Amino acid sequence: MRGIRVKVRNGNLEQALAVMQRVMQSSGIERLIKQEQTHHIKNSEKRILARKILERKIKSQDHARKLQTILIKKVRGL
Repeated sequence: MRGIRVKVRNGNLEQALAVMQRVMQSSGIERLIKQEQTHHIKNSEKRILARKILERKIKSQDHARKLQTILIKKVRGL
C-alpha cells in the first residue's frame, strides 16, 4: 500500500493531524503539493520570480567560473 498512514488514538483527531503534517513535511510531500498550485500568478509576481531565478543562475555561473580558474591555477602550479 502506498501513501501515509496515521493512527488515530483515543479519538484524538487533532493529534493525528499534527503527526500527519510532521510526516508530510519530513518526507517532502508538502513541498510538492505547494509547487503544484493551480491558482493564477500575477505578472508582477512572475517577473519577480524570473528575476530571482536569473540572479541565482548568474551567481551559480560566476561561482563555477571562479572555481574553474582556481582549479586551473592549481593544476598549472601557479
